[in-house]
This record gives sequence, C-alpha cells and structure tokens, in this order.
Amino acid sequence: MDTRRRILVMALCVALPASAVDTVKVGVVEGLSGPPAITDFGESYLQGLKLALKDYAEHGGKPKIELIVYDDEANPQRAVSLVQRLIQSDNVSIVLGTVSSGNVMAFAPILQRAGVPLIAGPSIATNITTDFINQKPSFIFRCSMVEKFQIEAMLDWGVKNFKKLGLIHSTTGYGSFAAKSIAEGLKQRGSGLAAVEAAAPGVNDLTPQMLKMRDAGVDLVLDFHESFELVFRPMAALDYHPVVAGNWGLSSLKVEQVVGDKALEGTVMGQALDLAAPAAKAFDARMRKEYGKDYRWPVVAALGYDAGQIVAAAVSKAQSADPKALRDAIENVDGIKAITATPAHPFSPGDHECLKQKDVFLGVWKNGQVVRLEPKR
Repeated sequence: MDTRRRILVMALCVALPASAVDTVKVGVVEGLSGPPAITDFGESYLQGLKLALKDYAEHGGKPKIELIVYDDEANPQRAVSLVQRLIQSDNVSIVLGTVSSGNVMAFAPILQRAGVPLIAGPSIATNITTDFINQKPSFIFRCSMVEKFQIEAMLDWGVKNFKKLGLIHSTTGYGSFAAKSIAEGLKQRGSGLAAVEAAAPGVNDLTPQMLKMRDAGVDLVLDFHESFELVFRPMAALDYHPVVAGNWGLSSLKVEQVVGDKALEGTVMGQALDLAAPAAKAFDARMRKEYGKDYRWPVVAALGYDAGQIVAAAVSKAQSADPKALRDAIENVDGIKAITATPAHPFSPGDHECLKQKDVFLGVWKNGQVVRLEPKR
C-alpha cells in the first residue's frame, strides 16, 4: 500500500467510531389481531411509528433503521416468545410495544436482564416503568398514557362537577386495577361511588349495569370496560343520559363510528393530544392522507409517532447498534418536536415516562372531534 493510501485509510479509521453501523434493527411487538379494542390500539400506534421512521429515512437519517414487526395477538405467552425471538434471533437493539399492560409486564424483565431498551406503548398500567427505575441502569421506558395520570385528572374534575359518580369496569386485570385506583382516589378526595358494576370482557350488552346506574341516580358514569361503546347502547331505551367519562379509548374514531357523534357529544376521557392545536391538526390531516380509512385514533397514532421520533433521535445520536449505547441515548434525547404533550427532553435518570402528570389533560367530544375540556367558569 502506497503512503497516500495508507494515510487515507488511517484518517478514515480515526473519523469513524468503531461502533458505527449501517443499520440498526428495531423490534416491534403489538396487538395487531384479536379483539377490536386491541387492534385499534396496536395498529394506531404502529401507524404513527412507521410515519416517524419514514420521515427519518426521507431526511437521510443515518444509520438506517430496519423495523421488524410481530403480532402478539394479545397473548402474554406469545408476546414473551416474540421478544425472546427479537433478542436471540433477530438481534434487535431496541424493542417497542405492546397494547396489553400484562404482556409488557411479562416481557419487560427479560429485556431488562438482557440489557435491551424497551419503549413501552400504548400500554398504560401505572407501574410499567416505576418497577424498574431503581435498577441502575433501567432499560425500561414508555411513550404512552399513564393510567394514574388520566384517573387523577378525571377524579378531580368529577368530584367537583357531579353529585353522584358510578363505575362500570371489566373483570380483566386492567379493569380491576382501574376500579381499585378509582376507589382509592375518591376516598382520598372524601368521596365515593354511588354504584359499581363489573362485566366480563366478552359481553355485548350492559343494559343491567346501566339500569343500576340510573336507579342509583348516577350523573357521571366512569367507563373502564374495554368495549368502550357498550355503555351508550342502552341509553335511549332506558331514557337515561348521564355524562360518560373514562379511558382514553373513548377518543377512538372507531368508537365514534359505532356510537355516533350525537351520542358521544360531551363524553370525556384522558388525553395528551389537543386537536385544536395547529401541530395536531396538521398531523391529523397528514395521517388521514397517509392511511385513509385505516386511520382511526389520533392520540395513539401521535404517541406512536413521538416514540418513533425518540428512537430515530437516539439512533442518530448513538451511531451504534449497541443496546447500552442506545439506552443512554434514549435517556438523554433532547429537542423532540412532539405532536403530543411529550416534552422536548422526555426522560431523565429518575423518570422514564415521556408524559408527566401535568402533560395529561381531559379531552371532550365536541362537534365530532376531541378537544381540550375547558374548566367551567
């Protein structure tokens, strides 16, 4: 090798970090089949994620990001198996997912032990990141709603504005957790529930439960059953029209299609996206153009997009496929121009939630869209 070529090779070795790679593999496990409520969440989050990574690629982002997507079918055993496959066979450097909080809690310890960062979403169980935050370092992050945050905001508003609160929840682990959190939260506020009704996840009629709400004089029904639309169906026959508030699933466009604008008017839910804001409006319009009739859920898609931005920024910052380097990059990502209320610097060593309590607000269906609920004057 002549002297000039030797100098050039040496210069390149100095200029490029030893860990520099052409492609970083990112694994996704989402609920993409099964119950409609599951696929609604999973597909929406994935739509936003894919759009963010498309933007990264179109702007010449380096290293390239290869997305490997699996459907966990809302099954925890399958979710665990898929995460193990992503780590052991696909050699991914980051994992994102999934809809079911139970599935996430089943595979999060595997990723923590393997030292592979997880960005959980759109699962919302309160303890997903806090169970790991004291492990140094924690590899578990989240870009999604947090159940505690939306319940706290809802109870503050509900106790102040309504005489009698009632709760309808599912008998799943999620529904039972929500019921416990609501009961404890109301007790802390010196209040309680006038009626509580539980229903199995597979039911298709909540008439008996809504009848008991009516007979108890409930004027605010808290809806924490995964089939969000069911509380609305008996209202006309029962001549009972309370305000409904509940899980952020009530903001889904699929619920709007099933229930109708008129029935949904005034329905309240936890929210992290204000469609009256210019950036949110532009994102919503872009998603409608990109996905057409398959686009269904602005806030979940927007959180997926913001998770994608975080992944892209971390990959660009780390310039490496090393999971530990990417974990550090995720924790230190800054300058995110989020669509949701996610701040520019989402994470810190002591907090791996992209949303904070102050970022979560109540949304309300008004004239066919979800906007920020303004306090009564």
